[in-house]
Amino acid sequence: MKLRIVAISSFLGLAALLSSLSGCDSPRTAPRGADNLELHTGRLRQANPLDIAVLPVQNNSGNEHVPLDLLRSAFHRGLVRQRYTPLALAYVDSKIVEAAYTPGDTDENAILQVFVTRWDDARWKSSAELRIDGEVYLLDVGNPDPTKALWGGKVSRTVSMLARRQVVASDGELLGEALQQFADDVLASLPARNPEQAP
Repeated sequence: MKLRIVAISSFLGLAALLSSLSGCDSPRTAPRGADNLELHTGRLRQANPLDIAVLPVQNNSGNEHVPLDLLRSAFHRGLVRQRYTPLALAYVDSKIVEAAYTPGDTDENAILQVFVTRWDDARWKSSAELRIDGEVYLLDVGNPDPTKALWGGKVSRTVSMLARRQVVASDGELLGEALQQFADDVLASLPARNPEQAP
């Protein structure tokens, strides 16, 4: 009887060991935004901007069908999730008059500028898939040079919405969700603002 108890205990101990070892070998999910390898942080923590002007998205893709306003709104909403305060888009637009705009005209602490360099929707109708390449920069109003950005760089992402196509009411709504996912995945690399530090 004693021998049987020892054998059972040894078996249970071996099972627990194997379980813990297999847990160590299981892949861990990378944090969201970790795959944005060309997005880098500059003086963001020192500047700690609060009010941000999201400028109109610049289309450098050569594709005239890029939904620039939808993409701009997606980044505007995404900044809120990162504890920043983006200024109302209508207010920013009222202050931007062609080349007359100067950084700081809307009393912002920083500027978010997005450039689309590639818009590939060839697989959108068949697979609800988008490929978007671009550049995203958070710029200090005192020095809005992209080479000295508070945060930013190049980004390339593929967004797949095939699973959502069956439950979303319209193609327009699905596109809006795709752009929001793109913006959120990009901004996941932007460190959240520290609310205890003054801008």
